[in-house]
Amino acid sequence: MGEPTYHQAEAMHAYPLFTSCCPGWIRFVETQYPHLMKYVSTSKSPMEMFGAVIKEYYKKLDKKEGKETVSVAIMPCTAKKFEASREEFKRKGIPDVDYVLTSEEVITMLQEIGIRFDRLEPEAYDMPFSIYSGAGVIFGATGGVTEAAVRRVVEDKSPKVLKEIEFIGVRGMEGVKNCELTLGECQVRRKSPDGNFVQ
Repeated sequence: MGEPTYHQAEAMHAYPLFTSCCPGWIRFVETQYPHLMKYVSTSKSPMEMFGAVIKEYYKKLDKKEGKETVSVAIMPCTAKKFEASREEFKRKGIPDVDYVLTSEEVITMLQEIGIRFDRLEPEAYDMPFSIYSGAGVIFGATGGVTEAAVRRVVEDKSPKVLKEIEFIGVRGMEGVKNCELTLGECQVRRKSPDGNFVQ
């Protein structure tokens, strides 16, 4: 996520660059501040990225076996239902994410049919989708997108450097978070009000 959005802003010289993971935020900018849309990242949200990846991954197998992959996302926010219905997330009229259930809806369904997680035997995730990055784990945390972007664009990806990024203070709810790093000849800043990346 970090590299494409950084290069997008660099090519357009459009700063600050706003993240685009939240469909509620995107709709707010579209309807209330449309002149700011040029500053919003063109990257899809993780939900939409994964929906596209999983359908592409199973496309040949589906054709061979006469099946259809259906992508169901479980998300905490009802705005994700709206996001899945947006035209830009459909290919040939078929959405990348077919259905979105909220966490609350899934919890209610599980309770109604009596599934108890503490009584289920653990199973391995399907390969290759069980492979994930540390950046993916922190994505949903406040400041996690910024930290994931920083991890992606730093040249030195040694475990020591990636661990140090955790302590630069971009995650968390307390106060305004600031971050500066050098990429080539550019200074990338995440701060307010003069930053060039806003999460």
